[in-house]
Parts: sequence; structure tokens; C-alpha cells
Amino acid sequence: MKYLTKPFLQQIFIFNSKLVFLFVLTCLILPNANGQQKKITEKFKKETILKIDSLIQKEYIFPDQAKLIAAHLKKSYKENKFKKYNLLDSFAVALTKEIRLVNNDKHLRVKPKFVPDNKNTNAAKDSYEIYLHNLTDNRKLADGFREVKILDGNIGYLNFKYFIHETNPTIDSYMQLLSKTDAIIIDLRTNGGGSPKTVQYLCSYFFKEPLLLNTLYFRKDNFTEEFRVTEVNGKKRIDVPLFIITGDRSFSGAEEFSYNMQTQKRATLVGEVTGGGANPGEILEINSLLEIFIPTGTAINPITKTNWEGIGVIPEYKTTKELAYDKTIELAKKAAEDYRSKIAAESKKLYLELQSTVDQQTKPLNEADLAKMDQQIQTVIKKLIESDWFTEEDITNLSSDYTPTKPFITESILKSNAELHPKSPIAFLKYGDLLEQNGKKDTATAVLKKAVELATEIKAPYLEGIKNRYEKILK
Repeated sequence: MKYLTKPFLQQIFIFNSKLVFLFVLTCLILPNANGQQKKITEKFKKETILKIDSLIQKEYIFPDQAKLIAAHLKKSYKENKFKKYNLLDSFAVALTKEIRLVNNDKHLRVKPKFVPDNKNTNAAKDSYEIYLHNLTDNRKLADGFREVKILDGNIGYLNFKYFIHETNPTIDSYMQLLSKTDAIIIDLRTNGGGSPKTVQYLCSYFFKEPLLLNTLYFRKDNFTEEFRVTEVNGKKRIDVPLFIITGDRSFSGAEEFSYNMQTQKRATLVGEVTGGGANPGEILEINSLLEIFIPTGTAINPITKTNWEGIGVIPEYKTTKELAYDKTIELAKKAAEDYRSKIAAESKKLYLELQSTVDQQTKPLNEADLAKMDQQIQTVIKKLIESDWFTEEDITNLSSDYTPTKPFITESILKSNAELHPKSPIAFLKYGDLLEQNGKKDTATAVLKKAVELATEIKAPYLEGIKNRYEKILK
């Protein structure tokens, strides 16, 4: 299931129990995507009304409201409210307006289906035209992203327009670019929503624990689906200051992301109150020319026990559309400064802990003393790495400080660095180099061999260099 995008829509097709998302750009009020202005008959209108009546009563998430919506639609038809609409597109807009009048569920919507704009009667060719149309529109979406950059003050900025299904690798690559920023802004002012799974994945970059983010309840089969924080294929930013820019066009999945973050007190929202759509669903066929998006589920937040339907998500800092960006930048700059000060204080504390540990060490006299020292050093190095403020390269550079006076400490630090970065060819290379310098050729050979294996596994661009280094020690 998914959230409807506003003003754009994602079509859903169910195949082998898996959801496949096919994106078709169709504006809420503009004509059909291929410019078709098809005339319709009164018989077509009546049959359409009856079919919508049946679909809504059967599928809509709230059965009582479904009856009211269906009754209102039939009443509107009897009162001739659709008589003046003789074109397919205008009829679809009028239907949408009427089915929303009862409870203003903005996910409810009728729209024309895409039909190839030609006189061809070949079904295979028509199918290809539909495929090509959908493929072209999908490519234009750029996996839902519009812009990613780093602003002055080391502030990451991500402009996200759609939560498109199965775009995790794109999210990973953009979050990698922002992995060392001191504050992050996610701009959802024009984000129309999309896949709850994608909302879940992006949320997961900002939490460590597998906490419950949101629950979706579906009328069919009385089914409930939970969305929890998951693992991601990138660096999590669990404490970086996070800001979300919202607008009146932020809708559905964009609202869920904002609401999840707000209720977990993980982000600061700036901008306008959002659109107010919390009921995911799917597209169903009315007839050969029209289809309808019907909400079949509803969101339930684990903290508020409700959602943002009809209300919208209310930002902590309400501003106009024009001022929202500048206000967020102002807040983010201050937060980034504070974050850098925090990093400086915490990293100094950890560095002093390393110094204290090193000062207590004397050259090990036996294997037991060596193992004890290595364990103490590794404990501190692990804290440095887990702090997220010392990289593998930082640890290597720190180790060189002790080479002149306590070379055995340098060796212990590089050993810990390799053990704590078990997939890094460079960490093993640096450790192997030092072992050879210290006259421990046999151990160095084994470590450098490991570096070659790791570099081969990841197809590292420096593979040949590490191979040459390994061959040199063998000679």
C-alpha cells in the first residue's frame, strides 16, 4: 500500500503479492496526461456513479463514512450536478470534488486513465505506448530527488519531492554526501508523498534503536502493518541537528515523515501547516476510461495514537512559504555551531582518555602483559570510533604521535584500528607496514595478505599497489 502523492499520483499494480510502483504524472486539475478531451454520455456518467458507489462502500477504510460518501454522490447525480460536464477530464474533477465533500479526505480522487493518443487499434502497440509514457515520466522523477548540496556553515540540504518505492540506493548516496555535515535540512515543501517503506528507510538514518515509527491499519482482512527503524546501507546521523521545511503542499508520506520526526522529538519543523492526508490506499479501475484512488488504510502514530488526517502537521516555527527557507537556515546555522562545540568537547575528552591510557603503559614483558595492554588500547580506540568523530584515518594519524617514544603503543593502536575496521584494506596495510618496520616479518606478511584479500573483494582502485607491496615483502 502507499500514500497518494499530491498533486501527483503513483499508480500501484499488485503482482505476485509484491507492490510494484509505476509513476504516472497527472495533475489534479489539468487535462489528461495525453491531452485527451473525450466526450461522454449520460449513460456513461450513471454507470460511473454506480461503480464508484460500489467501490467506495467495499474498499474505503471507514465503512460508515463510505456509506455517507456514496449516498452523497448518488444524491448529487440525481440533482443533476454533473449534467454540464460532458468531457471526461472535467467530469473526473467534478467527481473528485463531490466525493471529498463529506469528510474532505484529500486522498480520494477520480482521474482519467492514460490512453495512447492515436487511432491505432493494435493492442500490443497500445501497451507499448503506455509503457513508454510511464517510463518517460518515471525517468523525469529522478528517484524523487530535486537537489542535494552542502550550504555555508557545513549544513546539508536535501530537497525531496517524492518518496518513491525502491530508491534506497539513491537515498544512501545522498546521505553519504551529507555524512559529515553539522546540521541537515530536509525540504519537503513540495513533496507529495509516496511509499511508506521509503519513508521508513529515510527515517531510519536518524535513529539508532529499532523503535516503532508508525502503524498502518487496513480495513481488508483487518490487517495491521508496523514500520520500525531499520538498518541502512550508510552512516546513521542519530544526533545531528535535523530540520524539516514543510508547506501546504507537503502531503501524505511527506507528512508521515514530518510527523514521525516531530512526535519522536528528533527534528524541528519550520514552515506552513501541511496538507492533512493520512490515509494510504490504492488505485482501482472504474471503467476503461477512469480510475479512482481509494484510501484503504489509515495511519496510527505510536505516541499520539492518532494521525494528521484533516489537520496537517503543525510546525514548531510557523512561517510563510516565502520565509520558511531563510528561517530554517538561521536555525540550522546556530544548531551547527552548537553541534561543533559539542564535538570539540567530546572528542577532547576521548583524546585525553587515550593519552591517560597510553601514559600508564610500559613496554610489555610477556604475552599476558601484551594482551592486557592491547585490550586496554582497543577499548579506548573503540570509543573514539563509535563517537563518530574519529575516522579510520584519524586513528592512524593519532598512532604516529607515539612512534618516537612508545613505538609499541603505535603498533597496538594500528592493530586495534584494523580489528575494528575488519573490511578496510588500508587499515591492514598500515598495520602490516609497521609490523615489518618493527622486524616482525612473518606477522606482517599475514596482515598484508589480508589487505590484498580485502582489496580484491571490494575491487579497490588501489588493488595493484597493495599487491605489489605484498609481493615485495615475500621477496
